[in-house]
Amino acid sequence: MLPIDHIGAAVHDDRVMESLLKKLANSAPSLPEDIDAQGIRVRFYGDGTKLETLQPLNADSTVARFLSKRGEGLHHIAFRVANAQAQLERMRAAGFQPLTENPIPGANGKLIFFLHPRDTCGILVEFCQPNKQYAVRFESCNELEQRMLSTGHCIPCDETPGHVVSGGPVPEKCRSLVLHNASSKLSRGKPDAPSVPVLISEASFASTHAQTLQAQWPKAELVILPENSQHKLLPTVLLDFWSSLENG
Repeated sequence: MLPIDHIGAAVHDDRVMESLLKKLANSAPSLPEDIDAQGIRVRFYGDGTKLETLQPLNADSTVARFLSKRGEGLHHIAFRVANAQAQLERMRAAGFQPLTENPIPGANGKLIFFLHPRDTCGILVEFCQPNKQYAVRFESCNELEQRMLSTGHCIPCDETPGHVVSGGPVPEKCRSLVLHNASSKLSRGKPDAPSVPVLISEASFASTHAQTLQAQWPKAELVILPENSQHKLLPTVLLDFWSSLENG
């Protein structure tokens, strides 16, 4: 299943929702962003799957018309995709009606499009492409590759700043190196690896494998993941790491 990026709620006054969510969930919003082309002001709450509030800026906006017809409440559900244009073409080919000819700019620099709710059981469905995507090359780990691509943040690329390796040779140069489920034999080489790779191990910090990794790359950030949960947890770990490199 595609990951849910956020759930949108239409509100008359986002300050009322801000006060409510502070009481309900001790959650503070992002700074407001006005999207003039759509006549709305949006704010996001939370991490992971977010809550988005949509407040109309004028009486002609679609959100204003939604509020006059249905009142405040759930407005849409948004799925995250790696390529909004390709997803729009797939949805059109499958018989759905996109509400725009092509994806349009949305909040936070995303590319977005909506499907007509008559095709989706009366629920307005949005697809959004994140503004930050990371080129990653995967070596011998198809299941992990599919999991990473499904987040909508990672795109495959031959000339890549990052590698995720679970077998085969360690790349000579890349932006960040992940040795995922890699044997000690793999880690004993001496490649021209990046100065601060990310090293992933499914063993404890005290294991021989973990110690070998730390000895080979002493400046690395060693991340220990619980056994059999790496495919679920690794995408978040890597996205956070790459984002920290950009913001650092």
